[in-house]
Amino acid sequence: MANNQIQNVISRNRNVPPNPPTPIQDCRPRSEAAVVEPIVVFFVGGAGDKESYYGQGPYRNVSEVRDYFDPKVRDLATSQQYKSIYLGYTELRGENNIKSKIFGAIPSKAARVYIVGHSLGGWNGAHLSTILSNEGYNVEVLITLDPVGEGKLVWLGSNIHMKKPIPKSKYWINILAKPTEGDGSDVIADFGERWSVTSGPNLNYIADVNHYDAKKMFVAPLKNGKSAADILYDSIRGVMVP
Repeated sequence: MANNQIQNVISRNRNVPPNPPTPIQDCRPRSEAAVVEPIVVFFVGGAGDKESYYGQGPYRNVSEVRDYFDPKVRDLATSQQYKSIYLGYTELRGENNIKSKIFGAIPSKAARVYIVGHSLGGWNGAHLSTILSNEGYNVEVLITLDPVGEGKLVWLGSNIHMKKPIPKSKYWINILAKPTEGDGSDVIADFGERWSVTSGPNLNYIADVNHYDAKKMFVAPLKNGKSAADILYDSIRGVMVP
């Protein structure tokens, strides 16, 4: 081949871009996105709480508990992982209520469910923990604040379960109000008969507080200085409860 022909071939080759390298395929398994479980908290009021009870109330004692707690998990509510629902104790009774207001409020059976009930709401809330657990829902924590419902007369005048609850939850906190100085709310609680819980709860605590003051029971230090509110918060955040 003539020299000038060789030079032309070399010149042409210089202008040809090199073949791009074959991309290396990443055969490592892709990590699946973390599954975020929905969280639902039912705050359940007792007699005269969400609606009047024989002309008394509504006092919205448990609404105050909810208003205290919800800001602590506002970030989860903003991301739509968390929601809380305020109900009266009567809304936990009846097939239609259970379907629409309870089952209908829980996105899936993978959700983590929490129940905070006061007075008659503690009694019916304890029953609700059993209903949900039997249906395959995850009831993480049940908190009963001075539950009432053992009296036969209150069964006649209130829409509560007649049988004593047998709660089903992973963790149960029960607080009995035993004030140094009683008031009208304690008279009513005694009439309805406070639920005398002798066994079952992981924490069974007596508080020097009047029956009506659900928030004070909720924030009272229990074990290792932690309150029911603290334990609820820790469980929601994934911290091991004591």
